[in-house]
Amino acid sequence: FRKVVSIAMFLVLSLVILSELGVNIGPILAGAGVLGLAVGFGAQSLVEDLITGVFILLEDTISIGDVIEVDGRAGVVEDISIRTVILRDLSGNRHTIPWSSVGSVKNMTKYFSVAVIECGVAYRENVADVTKHLEKLCKEFVKNKDFKGDIVEDPVIDGVTTLGDSAVTLRVRIKTLPGKQWALHRAFLARMKEAFDKEGIEIPFPHQTIYFGENKKGDLQQFPVKMAGAKK
Repeated sequence: FRKVVSIAMFLVLSLVILSELGVNIGPILAGAGVLGLAVGFGAQSLVEDLITGVFILLEDTISIGDVIEVDGRAGVVEDISIRTVILRDLSGNRHTIPWSSVGSVKNMTKYFSVAVIECGVAYRENVADVTKHLEKLCKEFVKNKDFKGDIVEDPVIDGVTTLGDSAVTLRVRIKTLPGKQWALHRAFLARMKEAFDKEGIEIPFPHQTIYFGENKKGDLQQFPVKMAGAKK
């Protein structure tokens, strides 16, 4: 808005100076009106950029420094104008996105954030025991001086969320200060791995069981296996 006001003040000041110098500014104003009308009809996307930009700024949807996702691109907001938003992604690339191409805005650092941790354990593990260890880990995590100031509320354990092909998935949610969810997510995963290793809780990896079928007697099919160097 400061940019818009600055441009408006510059134009008005220029017209006043020209008028004081004896220049007839009537034709200039008439030409500006015709030019504005032509732009309105010919550059509809520009008008859409301006209108959308005004409403986004008025509603305080995003601010400089927020981490957002728009138009399929995510990054830190470096600059905002009434026509475009400029993002810097994780790889350092700079994206300039016009407001007319923005269908929705996902702001990941507005007011607060949430670190969502998915914990996959083997089917042989007892869910109640795993939950107890997660509760203990959450209490220790909250008391840790390195993260205590970044956690807004006590962690919440949602319980089992998915029965996957090779793992039972439990979910933990930690409400954090804006932008702190990624660091806390990484730290919690590292401590969870150490705790599970200490308690003997298996974090599985994808595996397959090969079934060769049965013969008519109900026995498993036997297939001869020839090993290198083995005698018949």
